[in-house]
Amino acid sequence: MTRRAAVSMRSASDRASVVQAVTVIMGVVVGLTLLFGFGNVLNLALRLGVPTWVAPLVAPAVDLSILGLLLGTRHLALTGASPEEVLRSARRLLIFASVITLALNVAEPLVASEFGKAAFDAVGPLLLVRWSEVGPGLLQAIGATSTAAVSGETAT
Repeated sequence: MTRRAAVSMRSASDRASVVQAVTVIMGVVVGLTLLFGFGNVLNLALRLGVPTWVAPLVAPAVDLSILGLLLGTRHLALTGASPEEVLRSARRLLIFASVITLALNVAEPLVASEFGKAAFDAVGPLLLVRWSEVGPGLLQAIGATSTAAVSGETAT
């Protein structure tokens, strides 16, 4: 095996590791937000008089929508999909669902005039909003940078 081929394989391995790590981090953020938001949204639903059997269904429905969209945009970003063609509408829905998560998480403490708790409850959803916007582009940039680095290394 030539030195160039070894460098190329190592770069591809590094790229895969970074993409996997970023994907795991995004997944953990979504998972923690799901768990965190479940209690907040359940409390809000019960306070609003939503039937007990319906109340625990709202937060998972919104958060699973976000998870599905993140996985879909991750796949599209890694396969080189054009943001103008495919990712734009998925990102819009992702931002919309993330904003809904934020609103559902802070509504109950805002109604109770517990502004400190509302600020605390906003942390997870705000991270989710930012990850949903940054994540797919970050994965695409990692792939593009790694590909350019490998091309540059094999050209010399």
